[in-house]
Amino acid sequence: MIRFAQLLAQGTPTPDAFAAYAAQVGPQDAQAAQRLLSGERPKRLASATTLLDWVAQATDTPAFLLEACAKTCPDKAELAALLLPPATGQAPTLAQALDSLTSAQDYLALARGLPPEARLILNRLATGTFRTKLSPPSTTPQTPGTCLAILTLIDPSTPEATFALPHGASLVPLTRLRLTLAETPTLLAWARANVTDRFGPLRQVPPTQVFELAFDGITQNARRKSGIDLVGARVTAWLQTANADDVPPLSALLTQCP
Repeated sequence: MIRFAQLLAQGTPTPDAFAAYAAQVGPQDAQAAQRLLSGERPKRLASATTLLDWVAQATDTPAFLLEACAKTCPDKAELAALLLPPATGQAPTLAQALDSLTSAQDYLALARGLPPEARLILNRLATGTFRTKLSPPSTTPQTPGTCLAILTLIDPSTPEATFALPHGASLVPLTRLRLTLAETPTLLAWARANVTDRFGPLRQVPPTQVFELAFDGITQNARRKSGIDLVGARVTAWLQTANADDVPPLSALLTQCP
């Protein structure tokens, strides 16, 4: 489950990314992941509300605290992933999780062995809301390129960041990526000193920092607010002297999508 979550953290998996993942895991996990990314889904176990209730009962979280947490993290599946304490015991594999996801007790046992990012994938599977599919080689456009984007949210524990593009008078989330730059410690220090709001582990920061992103292609995705996925996206530079007003709008990137 952990390696599967790491695969999905990079965005919509490309065939090459999936091949690298399959080489790292056993054949059972590779086959299970292939089925999921081809559109096959496990039977829905429960709603996100029910999952959250199970977790709240298991952690003795009082109603008033649960209500306060829900105000900062309205996604119930994500909140359920965050409420459980740090992972203990051996993490289940993807195949084990799919085979064992049949009851509240099984769900809690699986979730307790996973870090939050993998728990969230488990929750999406349990609630029937997992939607990611493998990018087919025949439809993935070979349009490697770069774009500028604005940092809006950061998770210091991962560390990962959400990048957005101007769209009208607002900013639209584009992608969430792991931070691997040499300047990451400096960026985290800046984020800690400039937090404007908190959403679970996420920290909202002023939309002033500009980054360069590289990608291998662009695919349409109607489920995203931006309408697209960046295939193989990664952070390549923190442009500390750039102005957020100079970042091209989302419409400029959409012209590159078939």
